[in-house]
Parts: sequence; structure tokens; C-alpha cells
Amino acid sequence: MADVAVYEGHSAFLRWWPKALLLLALLILVVGWTRSLQWAALFAFVAFLHAKLLPWRFTIALDGLRLTFPFGCEIFIPKAVTTVRLEHLGAVAVVDSRKMGYLLSDGVLYSPDRAPRLRSALSLCGYTIT
Repeated sequence: MADVAVYEGHSAFLRWWPKALLLLALLILVVGWTRSLQWAALFAFVAFLHAKLLPWRFTIALDGLRLTFPFGCEIFIPKAVTTVRLEHLGAVAVVDSRKMGYLLSDGVLYSPDRAPRLRSALSLCGYTIT
């Protein structure tokens, strides 16, 4: 991947939320309420799904997207196999071989100046936008 990042988005909430869910699951197990094992398993499962599906940071470069997930995993998606769906509150990067995509969230709260910058960065790099 090129070292030049055209755009970088991140969300602090998406970074710490799965860790908070795991701490909550541990707290529930320690307290030992009725059905605490089921609740702890549910929170751990939600934290696992969150950590696998929602990147907390994404970088748009000329040759692809680099996604960083909450527990340290990073993946690179080449531009040739990526289609980006722009929504009102963010974007979704869809890999051609998969039906699901990765949410490109630039903060949890809506900020009107982020969408035009994201659209222009994707257009500048030549991504397929739908």
C-alpha cells in the first residue's frame, strides 16, 4: 500500500465499545446474578461481532483501503475489488466477492462537513461510488 493517505476517518467510540462490553461481561460473571452466564455470553458475542465487522479507523489511499479494528487487526482492501456505497451518515465499503461490507464511520455524531470531504477523497482516488 502507498504511504500517502488521502483521507483518514476514525471513531473513538467504535474503538473502546467492544472492550467495554467485555468488561461488562466480566463484571456480570463476577457479581453472579441469576442467568449471568447467558448475559455474559451475549455481551462477549456482541463484542466479538463488533470487533470483526466495524473498523474504528479507515484510511483511503490511491491503491486501496486500510481498515483497523478494535483489537488490533488490520486488513487492506485493494481498490480494484472495492465498491463504496455512500449514505447520508457515512459510507460502506463492499468487497466484490462478499455481500456484506465494512462501515466507514467517521465519528458517531453527524457532522455536515465530513460527507463532502469523504466523497471528494473517494472520487479523487478513483473508487467506484454508488
